[in-house]
Amino acid sequence: MSGMPYMFIVAEGHCRVGLPDGRTIKLEPGDAVMALGGTPTQLAVGGRVSSYADMGEVWDANAGPPTSLEGYERPVDIAWGDGPVGCVLIGSAMTLSHRAGTPPVQKTLPAVLLARDSETRLRFWTAALVQMLDAESAKPSDGFAAISTMTSQFLMAQILRTHLAANAPALSDILDKGRSRALASLMRRLQRHPENAWTLADMAKAAGMSRTAFAEVFARATGTTPFRYLTGCRINAAADLLRNTDLPITDVADRCGYRSERAFRDAFVQAHSMRPLAFRKAQRAKDDAIARA
Repeated sequence: MSGMPYMFIVAEGHCRVGLPDGRTIKLEPGDAVMALGGTPTQLAVGGRVSSYADMGEVWDANAGPPTSLEGYERPVDIAWGDGPVGCVLIGSAMTLSHRAGTPPVQKTLPAVLLARDSETRLRFWTAALVQMLDAESAKPSDGFAAISTMTSQFLMAQILRTHLAANAPALSDILDKGRSRALASLMRRLQRHPENAWTLADMAKAAGMSRTAFAEVFARATGTTPFRYLTGCRINAAADLLRNTDLPITDVADRCGYRSERAFRDAFVQAHSMRPLAFRKAQRAKDDAIARA
């Protein structure tokens, strides 16, 4: 579990977090810390800041169960430090995947992102989350893993959207406005029409650039290549069709730009570590668990 992306939100009380640059900042209820690269931080409730190292060390010190990419069927309680409880945190360790390695958005973020409740309004949700987690600890119910995953995604999205909105002017400097609009228009076309037999020349022409300039601008703006982005669009479209329709696998492949079922299967397995049919069954099982919860 060492080095995994993580986030935590102050639910009750207050604490101090030591950041990699040496700063120590007080956290109040609703304040959040997120490190998508797993950068270690330090935590303290009064007194001297004690090493937080990384999520793995805290996990191991509390004899946490073996890590699971599928989540857990009940909350995991972790205590850190001695003395009375001075702060309650809601935490989540995550896994991130992207075909090009590091997700592009991660490259625009600080190693440790601090989000204040005054901006995210997360305090509104924390009281209800604590009650839900307490209830699940006392009486576990089916479907907790699915619910906790979606809750973590919501919290992560709220933190990210607040940060990106506040820093939009700096991020927009990656490209000039004209190229940004052209690139955004092309990316929407790739998302809407993944079935097209796109070539580099086609994409460059649609963006109004030469192939060389287009490839350079695209990589600088997104952190990946045009074809890797196109593959991501195709796989996302396929996942949506598998989740929400009963189309045969061959039809799903064709609608997403794959001319052979084998090519589609290989690309899908590389992205999701399971075959398309297995993915469909897993998603249906997860949806059923949520419906029963």
